Amino acid sequence: MNHFINKLILILCCAGFAITLNGTYYIAFPVLLVVILSALCSIYPKPIIHLAVFVLYLICCCIYPLLLYFLPMMCYEIVWERFYYSIGLLCIPLLIQYQNIYGINLLMILVLCGLSSILKHNSYKLKMFQDNYIKLRDETAGMADILEKKNRDLMEKQDYEVNLATLNERNRIAREIHDNVGHMLSRSILQVGALIAITKDDTVKEALGDVKNSLTDGMDSIRNSIHNIHDESIDLKTKLDALVHEFTFCSVYLDYNVTNDFTTKAKYSILYIVKEALNNVMKHSNATRVTISVMEHQSVYQIVIADNGTNTGKKSQSKSEPGMGVSSMQERIESLNGTMYVDTDKGYQIFISLPKKEGA
Repeated sequence: MNHFINKLILILCCAGFAITLNGTYYIAFPVLLVVILSALCSIYPKPIIHLAVFVLYLICCCIYPLLLYFLPMMCYEIVWERFYYSIGLLCIPLLIQYQNIYGINLLMILVLCGLSSILKHNSYKLKMFQDNYIKLRDETAGMADILEKKNRDLMEKQDYEVNLATLNERNRIAREIHDNVGHMLSRSILQVGALIAITKDDTVKEALGDVKNSLTDGMDSIRNSIHNIHDESIDLKTKLDALVHEFTFCSVYLDYNVTNDFTTKAKYSILYIVKEALNNVMKHSNATRVTISVMEHQSVYQIVIADNGTNTGKKSQSKSEPGMGVSSMQERIESLNGTMYVDTDKGYQIFISLPKKEGA
């Protein structure tokens, strides 16, 4: 758009200059020729094309003197280009047609050529600024995307570490209650039982029996609470993330998309299967990537563990003769009324389906 405005200014100045000296009748052909050649330069932006057009126009100027008044327009096409030094060729038609133009006219042509150089220089600088701005904008957008991704990764890592620390603390509290309070209550129950055995007073025995029953109820309550804390502290997503981080044999990608939580039994079964599958990758595969997918559908959970290895180990791990590890996986899935299928055509893939009523 900027080049179009500059060319329009130049052609109006040149046309006004030519009309003042020669009238409107004579400038139709020069204007038409300049417009055509300028359009040709715009369509084909290669410098060699511009040079060819400029040389052609100079040849025409040597034949038709009126074209000299529009020479600044063609100078605009070649100045600041790759072949900018060819601008000196404009002296040839000026010298040849020197007798047909007056000194003041020659000066005006040179002034307009200088104006065309200034306009082209400003357009060149503006284009450089625009290109730098676009480049800077793209780099800034790219850096913003990178920073956003890093910030998101840091937040996810922070959430993972906080969740893991919370679960570890809950396990520690449950373990301390079990080791300290549980043992104290157990010892107290035994001591009360011993006192009941050696006491002959029925009233005291009855009172001690009530104390023993209270201690037993408290012990059962604490035991149930500890089991509940321990079971609730098993976050399957966190545990799977920990397995992925600890596995260094090859890269592992985990895709976990589950809204409803699994039962404790299902969590332990899935953790065991994933551990066993990763161990099999280290022992029997040359895989470079493992994908673990845990997805929730309308009525079933689907778990897929796949690697891209070409060595699938012994034939005993195939569907016809499953090994001990695969058999154990199969038994755990069947205890949850699920199904498991192993495919060895492309790497080693384990497909598991669990009904929601059993898994959740």
